[in-house]
Amino acid sequence: MENLDIFNTADKCLELSKKIDPNVKCTEIYIKKTKYINIEIEENSVKNSESGSDLGISIRAFDKRGSLGFAFTNKTNKFSIESMIRTAIKMMKAGTDDPDFEDLPLAQTNYPTVTGLFDKTIKELQVEDSMQYVRELINTCKEDEQAISQAANFTSNYSKVLILNSNGLEVRGKKTNCIVSSRMIARDKFSNDTSFGVEWQSVRNLKEIDAILIAQKALKNAKNNLNRKKINNMKCPLVLTPNGAISLILEPLISAINAETFQYNRSFLVGKRGAQVGSIYLNVEDKALIDNGSGSAVFDGEGVPCRDKIIINNGTFLESGLLHNSYTANKEGTISTGNASRSSYSSVPSINCTNFLLNSGEHSSEEIIEDMKHGIILDYTGDSPNIATGDFSGLILQGSFVKNGEIIHPLNETMLAINLIDLFRKIDAISKEYSVYGSFQAPYVRIDDVNILGGGDV
Repeated sequence: MENLDIFNTADKCLELSKKIDPNVKCTEIYIKKTKYINIEIEENSVKNSESGSDLGISIRAFDKRGSLGFAFTNKTNKFSIESMIRTAIKMMKAGTDDPDFEDLPLAQTNYPTVTGLFDKTIKELQVEDSMQYVRELINTCKEDEQAISQAANFTSNYSKVLILNSNGLEVRGKKTNCIVSSRMIARDKFSNDTSFGVEWQSVRNLKEIDAILIAQKALKNAKNNLNRKKINNMKCPLVLTPNGAISLILEPLISAINAETFQYNRSFLVGKRGAQVGSIYLNVEDKALIDNGSGSAVFDGEGVPCRDKIIINNGTFLESGLLHNSYTANKEGTISTGNASRSSYSSVPSINCTNFLLNSGEHSSEEIIEDMKHGIILDYTGDSPNIATGDFSGLILQGSFVKNGEIIHPLNETMLAINLIDLFRKIDAISKEYSVYGSFQAPYVRIDDVNILGGGDV
């Protein structure tokens, strides 16, 4: 991108699109450059490592009917760029009317300040430097007699983006990100039982990466899930760990409050705006302006300024609780929330969260568990709720049985069945401790009186 006059190129794209077809109402140019490193570990040894960079340009063109034409190229010569524009306009002409489209975002001047989104060390990182973290992952597995295998990953990414449109919007920015993940398999040397554990970390600054700690946590999770036992059917409190709260509260909510999903009536929250959908302990926010946050951003995938938003306040799903891009906002007669998301120049904007937070409470996690005579702790389930209905039925792949406030043993062949609205309304305690996983932040959450389906005789 340093060798490409990106502003001049983008301006010429906007001018050329109008010359090719006077029926073009508005156009957007999106340019992104990325530099990445990816190292994969399988069976506790390096199986693949790669580094590279990518530069691409895309155009969205709309006519007066609202018809969209989209095209992209990763070649920056004049012929390829002009071909991209002509292809987008052909697609626009062939498209159907969309009366819900109004316009692309207008020029913006009031962008927020967010620090810690870029780390020069990650930008300049080489594969040889990355191997330090890979060795730490591998050695942690090798040094423990119960660890028998590991699948892990180290990824670093630097990106630089420019967005211009025909309404005068012009914005650019750069970000870095580094992710370390570990999936350990452990074996009990006496029973020969095996299990797995997962842990990961996503940060903006390389100094925050702790590969040893991630591998140790994954191994601990695997060990804690050894020698699983069945239990009987029961109705009891359920405690969600931060991981469990992410999978059963935050992730479903992101889909449910996606304005596009909502407008197509595919969300279990349709008809519940302004209504009580959970207990007073349920408070959820989408915060884009956290310094150093993995999901933080100054502007979204359309160049709209990002901002912090409250989604659920004391159990009430706010009228303003949907996440919008410019299209869904115009369709509803409101303004974009700055949640347009683009993973690449080769994709059109969708909708996603920034930093999605379930706010902490007043209890310690120990107090929440100690209060249970009989109960279940859920850390991981591979199943997902039905977003349209809110119904969930799934296997507890990693969880524990609690008796008289003590964790007795991990669970085997145990299922949970509940509707998400019921789950939200039955929340009776939230811990003050919380964990951050990438763009998610969640504490421990206790749900009262949940149906647990077991197949044992304990």
